[in-house]
Amino acid sequence: MSQLKKEYRNKIAAYCITAIILLILSAIIYYLYFVNEHIQMRILGTIAVVLILGIWFYWERKASKQTTSTIYESNIRRFVLITRDGEREKQWCCEGACSFLIGKGSADHDVDIDLSDHYYTEYISPSHAVLNYAKGYWYVEDLNSANGVGLKKRGEEYALRLKPMTSYKVEEGDVIYISKAKLLAR
Repeated sequence: MSQLKKEYRNKIAAYCITAIILLILSAIIYYLYFVNEHIQMRILGTIAVVLILGIWFYWERKASKQTTSTIYESNIRRFVLITRDGEREKQWCCEGACSFLIGKGSADHDVDIDLSDHYYTEYISPSHAVLNYAKGYWYVEDLNSANGVGLKKRGEEYALRLKPMTSYKVEEGDVIYISKAKLLAR
């Protein structure tokens, strides 16, 4: 069963349980205040209803915090610049980051992954590409660069040339081509 179907079933089950609890509580409240004539029973019943509602609200709040504070983790820990000989030249740690601008840095233009001192620097635009992190995955996007961006998936023989301004998922072991420069996702 797909994850989406499981989440949908869980939401339906939660709504049904909520409806049943509210129905039972409304029946108890009706009995306490419209049928019952004993004042002690009304007081004890009111305390019980308030406790049940308090526990229920606490439980719902705890469940909503768990779903909204889900931390997504990627397998990718760093991006490594690979030389022509396959050696590691530089690396950028990506833990805790949510975006990297790739290009050539200068005094008036900051980038996160600076390839201005790379031997293919003449083919790299000032703002060549961007890496964005969302819900556990990294995505690469060509920012209308002059010489393009490629993505070679792990195990594939050839790189795919990316369409500008379109996001592509990057997984561990993939190689991102910034023009001719190679970034390995590790």
